[in-house]
Amino acid sequence: MIITLDEAQKINPVLTQETLDGLEQSIRALTHNKFQNLNIRFYQFKVTNDNTLEFNDSLSFLRVGETIEISNTWSQTGSGLNQDMGVNDGLYVIEEITDKTIKLKDAELFNGNFQSAFITKISYPPDIVEGVKRLLQYDVSMGDKLGIKSESIARMNITYYDMNSSESINGYPASLFGFLKKYKKMRW
Repeated sequence: MIITLDEAQKINPVLTQETLDGLEQSIRALTHNKFQNLNIRFYQFKVTNDNTLEFNDSLSFLRVGETIEISNTWSQTGSGLNQDMGVNDGLYVIEEITDKTIKLKDAELFNGNFQSAFITKISYPPDIVEGVKRLLQYDVSMGDKLGIKSESIARMNITYYDMNSSESINGYPASLFGFLKKYKKMRW
């Protein structure tokens, strides 16, 4: 999670968690960057109660409210390993953490023992956080003006530029996404 729902609702009270999740996925897709902190990674865990990860080793450098990415949770099917999908792979927010367990917020995972799986801490730089806040502020200030090509009131004229596919990204002006340039990675 780039910013919390509480922080986002201070900017726009009608925002939902789905909107924030969509922005996060968009930023990750546009940059081809997972923003993983590879120095904070833990391997081999068991999933219990649909949302609890139990590790053999002690966990450190993780806090409540931070985002982790689960990877390599291949499902065991019949005679072999199904490596087409990771059944629990994805981004999750830490709700509770103890020495060897993590409880995830709003997660419905498949229970099981995942020996090849690992978690990685996700860390977004401060300028990504500020960029998302600017996008949310743009929604508030320009949301009611979308679609206006020209407006005249008395002696005042307002004309907004066209936002065609080359000038917009996900419904926002492309210029608002300038903060992502330095985080873009090559697609392999």
